[in-house]
Amino acid sequence: MKNKKFYIVIFSLFFGFILIKLITLPPLVPGKKLVEIPENKNAYEVGKILKEEGIIKSLKWFLFWTNKYNVQKKIKSGIYEFSGRTPLKKVIEKLVKGEIALVKITIPEGSNIYDIGEILKKAHLIKDENEFIEYAKKNNLEGFLFPDTYYFPYNISVEGICLKMWKNFKDVFEQIYDEEINEKNWNEVKKIVTVASIVEKEAGLSSERKIIAGIIYKRLKKNIPIESCATVEYALGYRKKRLSKNDLKIKSPYNTYLYKGLPPTPICSPGKNSLIAALNPVSTDYMFFLSKGDGTNYFSKTYSEHLQAIKTYLSNKTNSETKIDSNNNF
Repeated sequence: MKNKKFYIVIFSLFFGFILIKLITLPPLVPGKKLVEIPENKNAYEVGKILKEEGIIKSLKWFLFWTNKYNVQKKIKSGIYEFSGRTPLKKVIEKLVKGEIALVKITIPEGSNIYDIGEILKKAHLIKDENEFIEYAKKNNLEGFLFPDTYYFPYNISVEGICLKMWKNFKDVFEQIYDEEINEKNWNEVKKIVTVASIVEKEAGLSSERKIIAGIIYKRLKKNIPIESCATVEYALGYRKKRLSKNDLKIKSPYNTYLYKGLPPTPICSPGKNSLIAALNPVSTDYMFFLSKGDGTNYFSKTYSEHLQAIKTYLSNKTNSETKIDSNNNF
Protein backbone atom coordinates (compact mmCIF):
# COMPACT_ATOMS: atom_id res chain seq x y z
CA MET A 1 0.00 0.00 0.00
CA LYS A 2 2.82 2.32 0.94
CA ASN A 3 4.65 1.41 -2.25
CA LYS A 4 1.53 2.19 -4.25
CA LYS A 5 1.22 5.63 -2.65
CA PHE A 6 4.92 6.21 -3.27
CA TYR A 7 4.59 5.41 -6.98
CA ILE A 8 1.49 7.60 -7.24
CA VAL A 9 3.43 10.53 -5.73
CA ILE A 10 6.37 9.91 -8.03
CA PHE A 11 4.10 9.62 -11.06
CA SER A 12 2.26 12.81 -10.06
CA LEU A 13 5.50 14.73 -9.67
CA PHE A 14 6.80 13.41 -12.98
CA PHE A 15 3.52 14.17 -14.74
CA GLY A 16 3.48 17.66 -13.17
CA PHE A 17 7.06 18.25 -14.30
CA ILE A 18 6.24 17.16 -17.86
CA LEU A 19 3.08 19.28 -17.85
CA ILE A 20 4.99 22.38 -16.71
CA LYS A 21 7.61 21.72 -19.37
CA LEU A 22 4.96 21.43 -22.04
CA ILE A 23 3.22 24.59 -20.86
CA THR A 24 6.42 26.63 -20.70
CA LEU A 25 8.10 25.08 -23.75
CA PRO A 26 8.79 27.91 -26.22
CA PRO A 27 7.19 27.60 -29.67
CA LEU A 28 9.35 26.15 -32.41
CA VAL A 29 10.38 28.74 -35.01
CA PRO A 30 11.39 26.93 -38.21
CA GLY A 31 14.48 28.43 -39.80
CA LYS A 32 15.15 32.10 -39.10
CA LYS A 33 12.37 34.62 -38.57
CA LEU A 34 12.61 38.42 -38.48
CA VAL A 35 10.14 40.23 -36.23
CA GLU A 36 9.77 44.02 -36.18
CA ILE A 37 9.00 45.77 -32.92
CA PRO A 38 7.86 49.29 -33.91
CA GLU A 39 8.71 52.37 -31.88
CA ASN A 40 6.52 53.55 -28.99
CA LYS A 41 4.86 50.18 -28.37
CA ASN A 42 4.03 49.22 -24.78
CA ALA A 43 4.73 45.79 -23.26
CA TYR A 44 1.23 44.50 -24.03
CA GLU A 45 1.50 45.50 -27.70
CA VAL A 46 5.00 43.99 -27.97
CA GLY A 47 3.83 40.75 -26.35
CA LYS A 48 0.87 40.59 -28.73
CA ILE A 49 3.21 40.93 -31.73
CA LEU A 50 5.51 38.19 -30.39
CA LYS A 51 2.58 35.83 -29.79
CA GLU A 52 1.09 36.48 -33.25
CA GLU A 53 4.50 35.82 -34.80
CA GLY A 54 4.84 32.54 -32.89
CA ILE A 55 7.83 33.62 -30.80
CA ILE A 56 6.17 33.27 -27.39
CA LYS A 57 3.37 30.98 -26.24
CA SER A 58 1.69 33.10 -23.56
CA LEU A 59 1.06 36.83 -23.54
CA LYS A 60 0.18 36.66 -19.85
CA TRP A 61 3.52 35.08 -18.90
CA PHE A 62 5.35 37.67 -21.01
CA LEU A 63 3.61 40.49 -19.16
CA PHE A 64 4.16 38.77 -15.79
CA TRP A 65 7.92 38.39 -16.24
CA THR A 66 8.54 41.80 -17.86
CA ASN A 67 6.68 43.33 -14.92
CA LYS A 68 8.55 41.20 -12.37
CA TYR A 69 11.90 42.17 -13.90
CA ASN A 70 10.71 45.81 -14.11
CA VAL A 71 11.65 46.07 -17.79
CA GLN A 72 8.30 46.81 -19.44
CA LYS A 73 9.48 50.33 -20.32
CA LYS A 74 12.96 49.21 -21.35
CA ILE A 75 11.99 47.21 -24.45
CA LYS A 76 13.75 48.55 -27.53
CA SER A 77 12.28 48.84 -31.00
CA GLY A 78 13.93 47.25 -33.99
CA ILE A 79 14.00 44.13 -36.13
CA TYR A 80 14.91 40.98 -34.21
CA GLU A 81 15.89 37.55 -35.44
CA PHE A 82 14.56 34.39 -33.81
CA SER A 83 15.12 30.71 -34.61
CA GLY A 84 14.39 27.37 -32.99
CA ARG A 85 12.96 27.53 -29.48
CA THR A 86 13.89 30.72 -27.62
CA PRO A 87 13.14 30.64 -23.87
CA LEU A 88 10.90 33.48 -22.70
CA LYS A 89 13.65 34.85 -20.46
CA LYS A 90 16.01 35.02 -23.47
CA VAL A 91 13.35 36.72 -25.59
CA ILE A 92 12.87 39.41 -22.95
CA GLU A 93 16.64 39.79 -22.48
CA LYS A 94 17.10 40.23 -26.25
CA LEU A 95 14.43 42.96 -26.39
CA VAL A 96 15.80 44.83 -23.37
CA LYS A 97 19.41 44.71 -24.59
CA GLY A 98 18.32 45.74 -28.08
CA GLU A 99 20.04 42.80 -29.80
CA ILE A 100 18.69 43.92 -33.17
CA ALA A 101 19.36 41.96 -36.34
CA LEU A 102 18.44 44.72 -38.80
CA VAL A 103 17.91 48.45 -38.59
CA LYS A 104 14.97 49.91 -40.49
CA ILE A 105 15.45 53.38 -41.96
CA THR A 106 13.40 55.45 -44.38
CA ILE A 107 15.03 57.93 -46.76
CA PRO A 108 12.36 60.47 -47.79
CA GLU A 109 12.10 61.62 -51.39
CA GLY A 110 14.08 64.82 -51.88
CA SER A 111 16.79 63.93 -49.34
CA ASN A 112 20.34 64.96 -50.23
CA ILE A 113 23.52 63.25 -49.07
CA TYR A 114 23.70 65.51 -46.01
CA ASP A 115 20.16 64.52 -44.98
CA ILE A 116 20.92 60.85 -45.57
CA GLY A 117 24.09 61.11 -43.48
CA GLU A 118 22.08 62.48 -40.55
CA ILE A 119 19.48 59.71 -40.86
CA LEU A 120 22.17 57.02 -40.89
CA LYS A 121 23.93 58.50 -37.87
CA LYS A 122 20.67 58.82 -35.93
CA ALA A 123 20.00 55.13 -36.63
CA HIS A 124 23.53 54.32 -35.33
CA LEU A 125 24.50 52.77 -38.65
CA ILE A 126 27.45 55.14 -38.97
CA LYS A 127 29.46 57.00 -36.35
CA ASP A 128 30.35 60.04 -38.43
CA GLU A 129 28.10 61.39 -41.18
CA ASN A 130 31.09 63.15 -42.75
CA GLU A 131 32.56 59.77 -43.69
CA PHE A 132 29.37 58.96 -45.57
CA ILE A 133 29.18 62.42 -47.21
CA GLU A 134 32.80 62.27 -48.36
CA TYR A 135 32.30 58.79 -49.81
CA ALA A 136 29.12 59.88 -51.62
CA LYS A 137 30.85 62.96 -53.04
CA LYS A 138 33.93 61.04 -54.11
CA ASN A 139 31.78 58.53 -55.99
CA ASN A 140 29.36 61.12 -57.44
CA LEU A 141 26.35 59.58 -55.71
CA GLU A 142 24.29 62.70 -55.04
CA GLY A 143 20.89 62.00 -56.60
CA PHE A 144 21.65 58.32 -57.20
CA LEU A 145 20.89 56.95 -53.71
CA PHE A 146 17.26 56.02 -54.16
CA PRO A 147 14.81 57.24 -51.49
CA ASP A 148 13.10 54.21 -49.98
CA THR A 149 12.76 52.11 -46.82
CA TYR A 150 15.82 49.96 -46.15
CA TYR A 151 16.79 47.23 -43.70
CA PHE A 152 20.49 47.30 -42.87
CA PRO A 153 22.46 45.06 -40.50
CA TYR A 154 24.58 46.70 -37.85
CA ASN A 155 28.27 47.06 -38.68
CA ILE A 156 27.51 47.48 -42.38
CA SER A 157 30.08 49.61 -44.16
CA VAL A 158 29.40 52.97 -45.76
CA GLU A 159 30.24 51.34 -49.07
CA GLY A 160 27.68 48.61 -48.39
CA ILE A 161 24.96 51.14 -47.61
CA CYS A 162 25.66 53.17 -50.73
CA LEU A 163 25.88 50.09 -52.92
CA LYS A 164 22.43 48.89 -51.85
CA MET A 165 20.88 52.33 -52.41
CA TRP A 166 22.60 52.73 -55.79
CA LYS A 167 21.41 49.30 -56.93
CA ASN A 168 17.88 50.25 -55.92
CA PHE A 169 18.13 53.45 -57.96
CA LYS A 170 19.52 51.53 -60.91
CA ASP A 171 16.68 48.99 -60.84
CA VAL A 172 13.98 51.69 -60.63
CA PHE A 173 15.55 53.98 -63.23
CA GLU A 174 16.25 51.26 -65.80
CA GLN A 175 12.68 50.05 -65.47
CA ILE A 176 11.22 53.44 -66.43
CA TYR A 177 14.09 54.38 -68.79
CA ASP A 178 13.75 51.05 -70.57
CA GLU A 179 17.50 50.87 -71.10
CA GLU A 180 20.48 49.80 -69.01
CA ILE A 181 22.71 52.51 -67.59
CA ASN A 182 26.11 52.45 -69.28
CA GLU A 183 29.01 54.72 -70.19
CA LYS A 184 27.43 55.79 -73.47
CA ASN A 185 24.19 57.09 -71.94
CA TRP A 186 25.62 58.19 -68.59
CA ASN A 187 25.57 61.92 -69.41
CA GLU A 188 21.95 61.67 -70.49
CA VAL A 189 21.08 59.72 -67.33
CA LYS A 190 22.77 62.33 -65.16
CA LYS A 191 20.90 65.12 -66.94
CA ILE A 192 17.56 63.39 -66.38
CA VAL A 193 18.29 62.75 -62.70
CA THR A 194 19.45 66.35 -62.19
CA VAL A 195 16.25 67.70 -63.73
CA ALA A 196 14.24 65.23 -61.65
CA SER A 197 15.99 66.42 -58.47
CA ILE A 198 14.97 70.02 -59.16
CA VAL A 199 11.43 68.90 -59.95
CA GLU A 200 11.36 66.96 -56.67
CA LYS A 201 12.21 70.08 -54.70
CA GLU A 202 10.09 72.55 -56.65
CA ALA A 203 6.86 70.64 -57.31
CA GLY A 204 4.18 71.14 -54.69
CA LEU A 205 1.71 68.77 -56.31
CA SER A 206 2.33 65.57 -58.21
CA SER A 207 0.37 67.04 -61.13
CA GLU A 208 2.92 69.88 -61.39
CA ARG A 209 5.98 67.67 -61.84
CA LYS A 210 5.80 67.19 -65.62
CA ILE A 211 4.92 70.86 -66.16
CA ILE A 212 7.98 72.01 -64.19
CA ALA A 213 10.17 69.48 -66.00
CA GLY A 214 8.91 70.90 -69.30
CA ILE A 215 9.75 74.45 -68.21
CA ILE A 216 13.27 73.42 -67.17
CA TYR A 217 13.99 71.72 -70.50
CA LYS A 218 12.57 74.69 -72.40
CA ARG A 219 14.79 77.15 -70.53
CA LEU A 220 17.82 74.92 -71.11
CA LYS A 221 17.05 74.78 -74.82
CA LYS A 222 16.70 78.57 -75.00
CA ASN A 223 19.93 78.99 -72.98
CA ILE A 224 18.08 80.83 -70.22
CA PRO A 225 18.98 80.38 -66.53
CA ILE A 226 16.64 77.91 -64.85
CA GLU A 227 16.25 80.19 -61.80
CA SER A 228 15.40 77.52 -59.25
CA CYS A 229 15.43 78.53 -55.60
CA ALA A 230 16.01 74.91 -54.62
CA THR A 231 19.42 74.98 -56.31
CA VAL A 232 20.35 78.14 -54.41
CA GLU A 233 19.34 76.52 -51.13
CA TYR A 234 21.58 73.59 -51.99
CA ALA A 235 24.43 76.03 -52.58
CA LEU A 236 23.72 77.72 -49.24
CA GLY A 237 23.59 74.38 -47.45
CA TYR A 238 20.27 75.05 -45.73
CA ARG A 239 16.66 75.96 -46.42
CA LYS A 240 15.26 79.44 -45.92
CA LYS A 241 11.72 80.77 -45.71
CA ARG A 242 12.64 83.56 -48.09
CA LEU A 243 15.74 83.86 -50.22
CA SER A 244 17.22 87.35 -50.23
CA LYS A 245 18.72 89.15 -53.24
CA ASN A 246 22.16 88.46 -51.78
CA ASP A 247 21.32 84.74 -51.58
CA LEU A 248 20.46 84.75 -55.26
CA LYS A 249 23.87 86.25 -56.04
CA ILE A 250 25.89 83.57 -54.23
CA LYS A 251 28.91 82.53 -56.27
CA SER A 252 28.26 78.85 -56.75
CA PRO A 253 27.84 76.65 -59.83
CA TYR A 254 24.64 75.46 -58.15
CA ASN A 255 23.14 78.95 -58.36
CA THR A 256 20.89 78.61 -61.40
CA TYR A 257 20.00 82.30 -61.18
CA LEU A 258 23.56 83.32 -62.02
CA TYR A 259 24.67 80.39 -64.13
CA LYS A 260 23.00 78.93 -67.17
CA GLY A 261 22.49 75.22 -67.59
CA LEU A 262 22.07 72.54 -64.98
CA PRO A 263 23.99 72.45 -61.68
CA PRO A 264 27.06 70.18 -61.58
CA THR A 265 25.16 67.37 -59.85
CA PRO A 266 21.62 66.55 -58.80
CA ILE A 267 20.58 68.45 -55.67
CA CYS A 268 18.75 65.57 -53.99
CA SER A 269 17.55 62.03 -54.48
CA PRO A 270 14.37 62.27 -56.55
CA GLY A 271 11.54 59.79 -56.15
CA LYS A 272 10.13 57.63 -58.92
CA ASN A 273 7.40 60.14 -59.87
CA SER A 274 9.93 62.93 -60.38
CA LEU A 275 12.13 60.63 -62.48
CA ILE A 276 9.10 59.77 -64.60
CA ALA A 277 8.32 63.51 -64.96
CA ALA A 278 11.89 64.26 -66.09
CA LEU A 279 11.59 61.49 -68.67
CA ASN A 280 8.13 62.59 -69.81
CA PRO A 281 7.92 66.40 -69.56
CA VAL A 282 4.78 68.22 -70.62
CA SER A 283 5.12 70.87 -73.30
CA THR A 284 3.31 74.11 -72.36
CA ASP A 285 3.55 77.84 -73.05
CA TYR A 286 4.79 78.45 -69.51
CA MET A 287 8.27 79.84 -68.91
CA PHE A 288 8.17 80.50 -65.14
CA PHE A 289 7.03 78.73 -61.98
CA LEU A 290 6.58 80.38 -58.59
CA SER A 291 5.70 78.87 -55.23
CA LYS A 292 2.45 80.36 -53.93
CA GLY A 293 3.34 79.41 -50.38
CA ASP A 294 0.49 76.92 -50.02
CA GLY A 295 2.24 73.90 -51.49
CA THR A 296 1.36 74.75 -55.08
CA ASN A 297 3.00 76.72 -57.88
CA TYR A 298 1.83 79.55 -60.12
CA PHE A 299 2.88 79.22 -63.74
CA SER A 300 3.49 82.22 -66.00
CA LYS A 301 3.98 82.55 -69.74
CA THR A 302 5.73 85.93 -69.72
CA TYR A 303 8.20 87.73 -67.49
CA SER A 304 5.73 90.55 -66.80
CA GLU A 305 3.15 87.99 -65.69
CA HIS A 306 5.79 86.38 -63.49
CA LEU A 307 6.60 89.75 -61.86
CA GLN A 308 2.91 90.27 -61.14
CA ALA A 309 2.77 86.80 -59.55
CA ILE A 310 5.73 87.73 -57.33
CA LYS A 311 3.84 90.80 -56.09
CA THR A 312 0.74 88.71 -55.47
CA TYR A 313 2.21 85.70 -53.74
CA LEU A 314 5.46 86.79 -52.13
CA SER A 315 3.95 88.08 -48.91
CA ASN A 316 5.40 87.40 -45.47
CA LYS A 317 3.56 84.09 -45.45
CA THR A 318 5.18 82.63 -48.53
CA ASN A 319 8.42 80.75 -48.66
CA SER A 320 9.90 80.69 -52.12
CA GLU A 321 11.19 82.87 -54.89
CA THR A 322 12.45 86.40 -54.49
CA LYS A 323 12.59 88.89 -57.28
CA ILE A 324 15.94 89.30 -58.96
CA ASP A 325 16.95 91.67 -61.71
CA SER A 326 16.53 89.87 -65.01
CA ASN A 327 16.89 90.60 -68.67
CA ASN A 328 14.28 87.99 -69.57
CA ASN A 329 11.92 89.21 -72.24
CA PHE A 330 9.04 86.91 -73.08
